[in-house]
Amino acid sequence: MKRFIGQIRGTRAAFTLMEVNLAIFIMAVGVLAMTALYPLGFRESQQARDDVRAAIVADEVLGKLTAALSSRNIEWQDWRSAIENAVSKSNQGGAGNGWLSYFNQRGSDTFVIMNRPNANSHAQEVFNALASAANGATQKPTWNMDSKYAHGLVVQWGKRIIAGGPGVSTAQDDYSRVSISFRLARRSGALMTAPIYYTEVHFQGDQKDMEQ
Repeated sequence: MKRFIGQIRGTRAAFTLMEVNLAIFIMAVGVLAMTALYPLGFRESQQARDDVRAAIVADEVLGKLTAALSSRNIEWQDWRSAIENAVSKSNQGGAGNGWLSYFNQRGSDTFVIMNRPNANSHAQEVFNALASAANGATQKPTWNMDSKYAHGLVVQWGKRIIAGGPGVSTAQDDYSRVSISFRLARRSGALMTAPIYYTEVHFQGDQKDMEQ
């Protein structure tokens, strides 16, 4: 009996196979949970970089256009011709107005967004059409696009409300001011979900030749 008790006291404590497997399982769950966060973190980091990039490019594009179009040296006829041309470019594509011009029609009721080269080409056309108003400005704006991104640029002229009588009013095109909207995305398919950067420019030149 004493020998048996001594043998029990001489044994060392140890983990059972069940406890070891449970510990491994808990660690595996924790490691897998941490590993699953890496793609999400990478995606959010990439999105943050793209947002910063979009803001920088938008500031450059819209800033150049605003500075040039705000010049008092621009003649009214040059301004109006450029605005009409830019708006016409923004409305092309057969899919409607504004941002819908970045879609191509497939069939009778199916529309798909342009691929990146075509979207950039379209944005460049809109930019050049609008920049043509600044031929008489001190410096004509230029824009060098990064082909790794899809760019979108939309120009629309303003509207003013004309009262026609009690409770009656009509909207009339206002060519003296123009709104410019810009988007940028890494993939063309994400262009329509990218943030919109917007500015409005008013004609600052000699208004004596403006139509009333």
